[in-house]
Amino acid sequence: MSQKGKIRDQNEARRSMAVSARLCRKSLMLGLLSWIIVSCAPPGIESAVLGDIRPPIVKSAQLENAREFVLEFDEPVQVREGSFSAEPKNFIVSAESAEGIVNISFEPQPTPGEAVILAGNVQDLCGNSTHVQVQFKGYNDRPAALLLTEVQTAKNTSKKSPHRDYVELYVKEAGNLGGMFVQWASSAKTMRYDFPGCEVSAGEVIVLHLAPEGIADERNESGNDLGLSGGIDATPAGRDFWSDAGGLPDASGAVSVYGREGAAPVDGLFYAESSKTGTVESSRLVALVQELADAGRWHFDSPPKWENALLWKPSATRPLLRTTTSAYGASAWGVGESGSQSPGFVAR
Repeated sequence: MSQKGKIRDQNEARRSMAVSARLCRKSLMLGLLSWIIVSCAPPGIESAVLGDIRPPIVKSAQLENAREFVLEFDEPVQVREGSFSAEPKNFIVSAESAEGIVNISFEPQPTPGEAVILAGNVQDLCGNSTHVQVQFKGYNDRPAALLLTEVQTAKNTSKKSPHRDYVELYVKEAGNLGGMFVQWASSAKTMRYDFPGCEVSAGEVIVLHLAPEGIADERNESGNDLGLSGGIDATPAGRDFWSDAGGLPDASGAVSVYGREGAAPVDGLFYAESSKTGTVESSRLVALVQELADAGRWHFDSPPKWENALLWKPSATRPLLRTTTSAYGASAWGVGESGSQSPGFVAR
């Protein structure tokens, strides 16, 4: 072969290698591009390529009864033995699954109002796992029947007979206070107190103090000693509890009492300064009083009006008093005389 022929063959070989290299680079770039698209693809496309890689999602979590907590997931799940635990450590926890429902039982059962932290893991049928942690309070299957009987909305700084914010509750039927709670709201804020576990008898009186001074004598009386607590308005005639969540609105607000989380209120009060008229604009107040209305415990127009409240001329020396235990709503309430506060004594 001539020298020119050799040179021509070498040039063709180089061109062929260059084309091959360009094709190889193009192929690599297409492969990389395909990988990036899959990596950024929506879940549906991702599942088509890689299978089910999405973990189960919790749809609901609730305490079913005194011993059982129920978790619902958006797909069938399974639990392994020992996959759930609880704090405090004294509980033996067992879990069973059926489709998307996991039933978790406790031994012994949490006491009413006891704080419990439940944690564990579930897997779907493809092995994707979800860690769950929820906090709840022990279910109260015997909530006491309570009636709101007296409300002191403001601090009275009288040297002779001082008073601070409180609500008084009468026990109509015996039961446990654990998990029961009281909420109160102004136009700007909603506050809450959760009772600890405590057995109470019919005829007892509970005084919930909402403006404590923060002194050591202010003690919760969840045992048998009703003379344990000191402080302003504390009385051995009633069972005293203390909350630092915040005081009652002085002039206009609402109070509601609940038997357990998620239940309708069992009683309440909506009060307002007599000069207020027209529609109630506060979403916090409306939400609280609407629950009372839905439970048949207070009449409420639609849209809600200030005129639906117990109307009064605000005074730190005059309490709001229940005048009958057989009715609910504004007609069951009145304004007491100056100095007629009597926390712990239900004489109505």
